[in-house]
Amino acid sequence: MSIVKMKKFTLLAVKSDKENMYNALIRTGCVQLKRSADICDCKREVPQKQLEEYRVKAARIEEAMAFLRQQTELYNIKKAKADRAEIPKNSFARPKKEVDYDFFLGFGKNSAEVERQADGLDEEARQLSETDSQLLQLDSQIEKYLPYEALPHPTTWYRDTATTLVRLCQVHESEWEKVLQLADTFELVSLSEICRYNNTVVACAAVHRSEGQFLEQAAALGMVKVTVACDVLPKVKIKELAAQREQLVVRREEITKRIVDYDRFVPQWKMYVDYVELCAKKAEADGDLQVTECTYVMEGYFPAEKQQTVEDAICGVTDCNVTVFEDIGEEEFAPTLVKNNPVTRQFEFVTNMYTPPEYHEIDPNPVMSVFYFIIFGLMVADVGYGLVLLAAGLFAHFAIKQQTGLRTMLQLFGICGVSAIIVGLLFGSCFSYTIFDQPLIPDPSKYPMVMMIISLFTGVIHLAAGIGCNMAVKIKHKQALSAWLTDFPWIIVLVSLILAIFNGALDMAAYPPYESLRLPDKVSEISLYVCLGSLAVGVIFAGLGTKGFFGKISKSFGSVYGLINYFSDIMSYIRVFGLMLSSALMGVVINQLGAMVSAGGGIGYLFAAMILVFAHVFNLAMGILGVYIHNGRLQYVEFFGKFYTGDGQLFLPFGSDTKYVLMKNSGNNGESQKI
Repeated sequence: MSIVKMKKFTLLAVKSDKENMYNALIRTGCVQLKRSADICDCKREVPQKQLEEYRVKAARIEEAMAFLRQQTELYNIKKAKADRAEIPKNSFARPKKEVDYDFFLGFGKNSAEVERQADGLDEEARQLSETDSQLLQLDSQIEKYLPYEALPHPTTWYRDTATTLVRLCQVHESEWEKVLQLADTFELVSLSEICRYNNTVVACAAVHRSEGQFLEQAAALGMVKVTVACDVLPKVKIKELAAQREQLVVRREEITKRIVDYDRFVPQWKMYVDYVELCAKKAEADGDLQVTECTYVMEGYFPAEKQQTVEDAICGVTDCNVTVFEDIGEEEFAPTLVKNNPVTRQFEFVTNMYTPPEYHEIDPNPVMSVFYFIIFGLMVADVGYGLVLLAAGLFAHFAIKQQTGLRTMLQLFGICGVSAIIVGLLFGSCFSYTIFDQPLIPDPSKYPMVMMIISLFTGVIHLAAGIGCNMAVKIKHKQALSAWLTDFPWIIVLVSLILAIFNGALDMAAYPPYESLRLPDKVSEISLYVCLGSLAVGVIFAGLGTKGFFGKISKSFGSVYGLINYFSDIMSYIRVFGLMLSSALMGVVINQLGAMVSAGGGIGYLFAAMILVFAHVFNLAMGILGVYIHNGRLQYVEFFGKFYTGDGQLFLPFGSDTKYVLMKNSGNNGESQKI
């Protein structure tokens, strides 16, 4: 359980074998390429144009699939369940399509077919856009004629005569009465309402030319001339436009149906996207090579235990090569690959969320996982909640066959659920119901100091473990003297501090059953002296390795000041008590509410059951969110702060970071593999 030893290789081969070499290294699943060092008389060839072409192709298909999803959703809204279209999806258990290496790496022969399919969808999208544009124009025209649908004549019928000004006008209904009153003041003005539409009155005004000023005064009130020209009855025009619109709607439906028929190509398109992305990665790798007219130099990393696999892959492509394998230097960069047991492996997710370990430091996961497990249990501390988490973890383990973020998260919670069950048994709590009369750890609402002291003591041990990890880092880097004289004394300080104040903590807890745990006074006294002596050693040797007398003195004073930081770090663990208590009290309130509802009998039992289920699920969800955040915070700040540098780069085998497919050695070939 540690960071895997890595090696690097330098390969010299002929250009004609480069593509096959890439594919061979991809099949190994254990090679990460790197930028080759500059070599005299060699150059770099960055295929920028080709790289851009690959990216454009991938982006085009991604956009096509997004468009297809959108149109399928819109299509399904108007369809019965039996008639709905569905984009083929991979199963929940296997989110990525599993394909054979040979089939995937040879998928280029299907590129022309995929591009033709994309061209077809583009044409359908163009027609759909054109149809939508025409529909918008028709809707606009229909909307333009609707106010005049009830007119008895075409709008062009209303024309001036030799002596009369005839106007088809419209005015807001709030001003209509004012316009009528204005018309009454003129002798040779006739104003009649024809129809109304929404808040608009459509009227005909016949005005003798001698009283044309009426139109000017009416305009001031908001009456305007209708400018819509229609040589036929507006209702006839609207009917014609509606018929055209209906034809366009039918056409649009046909186009949409043809578009959703492209759903069957989505699996092939997804594979094409990953294939093109892989081609882009190869083009990027080309830019990292050192090349001559006929040869290239390639460099990469791989796990030391896989050297034979890498050699076989290279020689399987060509014997015309020169390959040099080298160890990683002490100050040299290398990607990080950690190897842990199946349980600890789930906790790597927590560390990587912060930052992966640097190659030359120790793997923090074996130690961190233990404390994450313990602190998680202390924060949840309920058998029922632990069983729910364990069930979720088991479900993820057996139901989801591929390694995904969801599977890792649920498995992590499932493992930590075991801790919650164990601590819940110590508290005698199951869904906040008491299951033991005298649990090993009393009710925190009655004896809060007990849980607070347990939380603080857990923090002290956690910090001591962090300092111990710092010792391991120093010993690994051949700084054993500094480890034993500047770090080990602080471990003794923290451990002896617990023993020195243990009896005082029991007095503060005031829980009678714990009186039997009281240490002899001599042990407390000796522990206090050991604590002070170790503190003195730690302060005196804090400047070890620092140059100059004043440098050593300042370092020693700095270590004394560091006691404040230790105190602050220890106080941070009160959050363990706070989260556990808040979740427990919320659970008690939920149970009391359920009991009150069920007291009515009959249907009250049903409502009580619903309240208990949904409320406890909500309490668990909110509690887990807080536990995940604050438990991680204790690891990142208090624990990692004592020794962990991080800033590593996770080992990523070339060609393995696909989005839609998972390459496997299934034994299929390109002819038999189905999409």
